[in-house]
Amino acid sequence: MKMTRRERLTAIFEGRVPDRSAVKIWGASPAGELPDPAFLPIRKLAVQKTDLFHSAGSSFNIYSGANSEKVGEMHDEPTDSPEWVNQVCTLHTPQGDLREVFLKSTRRKPGYHKEYFLKEPADLRKLLSLPYAPCPFSADNYRAVDKTAGDSGITMFGLDHAMYATQRMIGSENFALWSMEADDLLLEAMQTFAARIREHAKAAIVAGIRGVFGWVGPELCIPPLMSPTAFDRYVLALDKPLVDLIHEAGGKVWVHCHGKMSPVLQRFVAMGVDVLNPIEPPPMGDMTIAQAFSSAGTRMGLEGGIETHDFMTASKERLRELIHTNLEMGRGRRFILGPSSGYAESVTPSPHEVENWLFYIDEAIRYAESLPA
Repeated sequence: MKMTRRERLTAIFEGRVPDRSAVKIWGASPAGELPDPAFLPIRKLAVQKTDLFHSAGSSFNIYSGANSEKVGEMHDEPTDSPEWVNQVCTLHTPQGDLREVFLKSTRRKPGYHKEYFLKEPADLRKLLSLPYAPCPFSADNYRAVDKTAGDSGITMFGLDHAMYATQRMIGSENFALWSMEADDLLLEAMQTFAARIREHAKAAIVAGIRGVFGWVGPELCIPPLMSPTAFDRYVLALDKPLVDLIHEAGGKVWVHCHGKMSPVLQRFVAMGVDVLNPIEPPPMGDMTIAQAFSSAGTRMGLEGGIETHDFMTASKERLRELIHTNLEMGRGRRFILGPSSGYAESVTPSPHEVENWLFYIDEAIRYAESLPA
């Protein structure tokens, strides 16, 4: 029996095999700003045909909560090029200021951090000294998005991540060094942030939200950036109580983690993650969809299979091969075929890239429907 798009994704999250593999384009939604009008046909077809993840949430600031406007300020400073500005953000803490500088493009190009908020382990004390008060919770956004979504897919309530919230204030290099030099301070910060996230999730549950909760960030705590032991300490131990809280309320969990999954896939299973995204094939990852399912079994749904750069560079024949191969590996399982990141990653997509995305949507759905359940 053919399922609606909502029913199909719900079955995958609930541990049931759907009528066919789901087909997803990450970031596809009926509205929102796009970097280039060339992406509009992709969005239109994706919204019409693919299994959609609609994003929703409620105001949340993990560092200072409702006090964020009182303790922070931001301004731009010119550089020697009109294409770039230095975006300077300052946090005024009771123990002294923290300053971040981000080189921001005025032409929608990727930027980078020139200076992180935390320069030395003692700065963690400054960060934790910020006065914190929970933001008032509202389920209005979630209910409006979910109502509009209808049968087109599911609505995912977004949460921050304790380890990621700490790491993004530091940068990967110092985060790795401090894990050896200042582990207790790092862990104190993460435990503080994890407790705030759990309270936010509890507020959502009290408000009646029982669907899918999701977050990103664990990829910054896996090999080669960090060891499996660090993952156990900073991710598994802190995220498991949150997953349990959501499950006890009847909700489900989606987690995004790039990279090589073989060292950590069983850890996500142990955590209780319902769907893990995105399983990346070699060489970016180290597991095919078949290998990942062989490890996870029926305990966790999997999403992914195709690298985003393949949409930019692969021939139509190669893309067809990737689509067919991954759908065959995922047949009869809790599988969502999808790219490793969003469809609007290019500043200006080439006609070839646009054609590949459109081809992917039609061909993936056609082939998924042609395979025996």
